[in-house]
Amino acid sequence: MSSWDSSAIVPLCAYQQNSTSARALSRKLSDKFVWRECVVEVSSAFARLQRERLIDDAARRRFEMRLARLEVDWTVVGGQDRIIELARTFPAFYGLKAMDSLQLAAALVWCKELPKNKDFVSADDRLLKAAESAGFNVHDLS
Repeated sequence: MSSWDSSAIVPLCAYQQNSTSARALSRKLSDKFVWRECVVEVSSAFARLQRERLIDDAARRRFEMRLARLEVDWTVVGGQDRIIELARTFPAFYGLKAMDSLQLAAALVWCKELPKNKDFVSADDRLLKAAESAGFNVHDLS
């Protein structure tokens, strides 16, 4: 079982430097948890690539379709008050930004706050350090 944040999902949809390792890890870690709002972050990343003229509209639509196919196999977690309770402490405790705090809190709620032997996948160094400190096995895609 593994928790995936948006920085780990984008390379599953859009070719990036870490796409090969992300896809290999995706095949290896079968049960995936994704925070409910993560898809908004991923779609935002696609839009940013388009705004920066790194991809065109057709590519962005292809990436969105890949994302939709991936979503079918995920377990989605979100909406619990406990996510907010935990996340609001993480900017001060771990130095995380708001969305990263919510990602980590959702992962902790998903595993019932027992992260030992649970995997956390990301390409964000600060988020990975916080997840490791919280007790997750971390997989760095950066």
